[in-house]
Amino acid sequence: MRKGLIMVAVLAAVGALMAELGSNIPTDNQLVAQRALEGGAAGAGIFDIVVPPPGTVLEPVKRVPRSKFGIVGPFPLTLQDLDALVYPDATLQERQAFLEGMTFFTTAHTAAEGAGPMANQPFCLGCHMSSLEAVPTPGVVSPASCVPGSTCVSLVSRAARSTPTNFKFTSFDPLTGGGQPAGHVLADGQPDPNDNLDALNGPGRTAAFTVSGDFDPSHVDALGNPGFFDPLDGATNNIVTGLTSQPFGGFVQHTRPSIPECVPKPIAPVAFDVNLQGTPDPKTGLYPSGFRRTVGERAGPPYIGRGLMEAVPTADILANADPGDTQGHNSSLGNYAASLGCKSDCISGKANMIPRTLVLHTDPNGNLTSVTGFVGGVGRFGLRANGVEIMQFIIGGLQGELSFTNLINGKEINFPTLFPSTGPAPEPAACLAAASTSPEIHLSSPFSERSFIRNTAPPEFGNTLLHLLKSPHPAMYRDIHSKEGKVQRGAKLFGIDLVAFANRMIAGRMPAGGDGRDLHAINQADRKLDCAGCHTPIHRTGQSPAALTGDPGAEHLSFVWAPIFSDLLLHKMPVINAERFAQRPRDPLVIARQVDGSRPFETFDLPRSFADDAFSNLKATARGQEFRTAPLMGLGRMGAPFLHDARVYLSSLTVNSNPAGTVTTNSKVTNAPLVVRILDDAIRAAIELHDLPAPDDENTPDVLGAGCPVPPANSSSNVSYGSSPQAVICPPYNSNVSKTHRSDSREVIRRFRALSPEDQQAVIEFLKQL
Repeated sequence: MRKGLIMVAVLAAVGALMAELGSNIPTDNQLVAQRALEGGAAGAGIFDIVVPPPGTVLEPVKRVPRSKFGIVGPFPLTLQDLDALVYPDATLQERQAFLEGMTFFTTAHTAAEGAGPMANQPFCLGCHMSSLEAVPTPGVVSPASCVPGSTCVSLVSRAARSTPTNFKFTSFDPLTGGGQPAGHVLADGQPDPNDNLDALNGPGRTAAFTVSGDFDPSHVDALGNPGFFDPLDGATNNIVTGLTSQPFGGFVQHTRPSIPECVPKPIAPVAFDVNLQGTPDPKTGLYPSGFRRTVGERAGPPYIGRGLMEAVPTADILANADPGDTQGHNSSLGNYAASLGCKSDCISGKANMIPRTLVLHTDPNGNLTSVTGFVGGVGRFGLRANGVEIMQFIIGGLQGELSFTNLINGKEINFPTLFPSTGPAPEPAACLAAASTSPEIHLSSPFSERSFIRNTAPPEFGNTLLHLLKSPHPAMYRDIHSKEGKVQRGAKLFGIDLVAFANRMIAGRMPAGGDGRDLHAINQADRKLDCAGCHTPIHRTGQSPAALTGDPGAEHLSFVWAPIFSDLLLHKMPVINAERFAQRPRDPLVIARQVDGSRPFETFDLPRSFADDAFSNLKATARGQEFRTAPLMGLGRMGAPFLHDARVYLSSLTVNSNPAGTVTTNSKVTNAPLVVRILDDAIRAAIELHDLPAPDDENTPDVLGAGCPVPPANSSSNVSYGSSPQAVICPPYNSNVSKTHRSDSREVIRRFRALSPEDQQAVIEFLKQL
C-alpha cells in the first residue's frame, strides 16, 4: 500500500519536477538550427545524396574484426564497448560523441523520467534482444561467446522471438479493456521468468511489436496513392469518411506502459469501430464502409551499416528500380519467367517516395523554436522504406516505444478509448495525469544516437570468404568439397562477380583507373539464381550527410565501397488473401514434422503470406504486399530471427520443444519437412519464405509433416482458406494465382528449388560468411 501511495505521489509531481534527459550539449537551440539546415528549403535537404565527383577514388569500407563484432559488456554500455561496434579508426573524440546516444539506447528508463503512458519497452534495447536467447552456433554472437556478465545485446542484435504471437490473447482482454504483451523483458534485460512459452494457451513470447488500423483499398490517400490507411490515432483527418480518426491509440499497440495505473493497450475491437459496422464481405473482408481491419507485426532490425545506406547516391537507388519489369538478365540456370506470367525476370522493384512533413516553428519575434516532421524524397530506411533519414526512426521510437517527447516531436500519443466488458471507458486518471506538457528529452540524445547508429560498422567477413577474396584469383575454381569451394560456389550462385567483389572489398586490389567491372559486383554475364537482383552486393557511397553538418564519422562513411546486399527498393512478396483479409493474423498452428528419422517435433508452422495493409502515418507509395529488400550485412554474425516480423525464429528457449517449421524443396524432394533447429535451417526457411511453396508432385515424400503446409482438417483456425487451401497456399506455377500472388523473387526461388541439396547448402555457406 505504501509503495502504491509513493508511486501516485511521484506521478502527480512528474509534470512539475521532471528534468529533461540528456546533456543538452550541443544545446537544443543549436540543434534546432542544425535541424533546419538539414531539412533545406524543400525535398530531401542534405539527404538527397549525389554521386561521387568524377575521378573520386573509392576505398573499401572499414569493418570491425569478426571475432570482436557484437561482443559487448553488460548494459548500459560504456566507452570500451564501442570497439565491438563502430569503425575501427574512429577517434576518441568521435567515440565520445557517440557515448550519450549509446548510453541512452542501452539504459532502462522510468516513469519519473517521462517514459510510460504509451510505452512498449523500458529502453531502446528492449526491441533488440535476439542474441540474449540465441542458440549457440560457431561464429554467431550468443551468451556463450560473451564477456562475463553480458548477453552481448546491443543495437546490432534484433527483435527476439521464441514463439508465434497468439492474437486471441494479445489483442483484447474483456475484463480490463486492454491487451496483453506477447512475452516480456524486464528492465534489466532479462526474460521474465513468468513468461508463458505456450503460444496455444497464452500470448506467446516476442519482442516484435504489433501495428494495426483500418484499410480501404479502393480510395486514394491525400497524396494520391492507392489505398487509404486510417491509423486510428485520434488526430488524422480521415479523407475517405470526412471524420476525424478514432481515438484508439494509433497504429502501434502499446502493451508495456511504465506507469502501473495504465492499462496495456488493446487493438480496437471491431464492435466499437465506426468504420467496421455491418457485415463484412466473406471474400474481401470489407465492411459496407469499404474498410477492413488490418493487423501485422514488425521486428526491430539490426542497426548495421545504416550510415552507409544513408550515403548511397539517390540516383543509384533509382537506377536499380524496375517497376514495369522491363529489365532482364542472363542466367544459365534456366528461364521460368514466361511461365510465371512475368514480362522479363519477375523483379519489379520500386522506390518508396516519401512526402515532406518538415515544418519550422517560430515564436512571435520570428525566432526558430522547433522543427517538427521529416524530409521527403526516396525512402531507404524502414521495413517498407518509408523513411529518407535515420532521425525519423529515432524520433519515432522515442515516442512510439518509450513515450518520450522532444522538440522534433513534442506530442504525446493520444490515449485510446478502452473497452471493458461494460462498454467503452477512458484510461484511469492516474495514467492520464502522467502525460507530459513539455519536452522530456533534450535533442542532444537523439542526435548522439543518430551518430552512434550511423557509425555502427559492418563486421569483417568470415575467414573462408575473406581468404578467398584476398587470394590472387578469387574466381578460379576451388574443390567443391572444400570450405572455400563451397563458399565460392554459393557466391557465384548468388550472382556475384568475385573479382569485382574482391576489388571493392580488399584494400589495394582495385586497379588504377578502375576494373571496368559491374559497379555493384554483380556477374552480369551469368547471374545464376539472381539473388543479387534484389540483394545488391556492393554500393558506392557519396558524401555522407554528416559531413555537411560537422557531425562525427563522415570520413568513415563517404566515398567507400559498402557491402550492403540490398537495393533499398520495395518488392512484392508472397500473398495469401485468406490471411491478408482476416481480422487478426492466423492463430498459431502446430504441425508435427519429422526430418531424417529424428523424433517428431510439434512445430509452429511458419505463415507463408507476407501481405498486410498495416502502415504508419507515412504509408507513402508502398502497398501491402511490398517490403524493402532486407540488407544482409552481418547476417552470418548475428544470426536469426529473420524477416520483417522475425517470424523465422531460432530460440534456445523453444528449440527442443516447439521450434518453427515449414517445408522445403530441392531437386530431389518437393515440400519436405523443415524443422528450424540450427542456423542453416533458419537461413533455408528464410529463403523458402521468399515465395509461396512449390505445388506438390511425385517428389513429395510420404513422411510426417511433408506436403503443402495447409492447416490439418481438424484444426480450428480463424482463417478460412476455402474448399481447396492447397490451390491458394501452393498454387501450380502456371496458374493465375501464381502469376498474381507469388513474389518478385518467384523465378529466383524456383531456380533455387531446382538446385541440388549440395548447391543449396553452398548458398547457405556463403550467406553465413556475411
